[in-house]
Amino acid sequence: MNVTSAPPRTVLVTGGASGIGRAISLAYAAKGWNVLCHYRTAPDVAELAARIEALGVACEPIRTDLADPAGVEAVTALLRERPVDALVNNAGSYIVHRPFPELTLADLETSFRLNAFTPALLAAAAFPGMRERGFGRIVNISSIAAKYGGAATSLHYGMAKRALEGVTLTLGREGAAVNVLVNSVRPGVVDTAFHTRFPKDLTRRAAMIPARRLGLAEEVARVVAFLGSEDNTYVTRECLAVAGGE
Repeated sequence: MNVTSAPPRTVLVTGGASGIGRAISLAYAAKGWNVLCHYRTAPDVAELAARIEALGVACEPIRTDLADPAGVEAVTALLRERPVDALVNNAGSYIVHRPFPELTLADLETSFRLNAFTPALLAAAAFPGMRERGFGRIVNISSIAAKYGGAATSLHYGMAKRALEGVTLTLGREGAAVNVLVNSVRPGVVDTAFHTRFPKDLTRRAAMIPARRLGLAEEVARVVAFLGSEDNTYVTRECLAVAGGE
């Protein structure tokens, strides 16, 4: 008797070529998933693709700028046209770093566009196909800033990430009955190059964490790859912190 195995599932990871996103891409590949790896800039994306393909699955790098409406439209079109089993909305940034009394309306709009509006549009584009196929997983990467409100210089970022968690709640309710499970993950302070853009005393910051250390990208990725795969069969509308007790 010939037994035909099911084709590999496919995940789209935004910001999937560096930091936490890179670890997420590798975690899915290790589970046997094909990876659509979105990135804006990543000098070593070819090396990442080679590592993923060495695991016996496909990796397709997709270069667009999700701060640009044209880039957003390109990715939403892909999600409407191709069967994607999981979407990880990982791309995000502080955008600006200044005390909150100095924030402008443009600063807030730019931050919300990248950290909340764009993930909402991508999730909305992916959702109908997932619903039709009877399987889908969406994981929105929030931040511990959504819990604490962010620092005085990242008010806009915390606000936007909290809005992103609202996307999780709405789509999770809509998808629960059709096996489209939607969750948020809140990374704490993770040891990635993200923090070199806006330097801080990481030794002092680590001492404030109950676990007394920074998190690792791989620790976040393992949680994402569980929530965003067939291993998760009943968890939805949840926000899980990977933050060492914060």
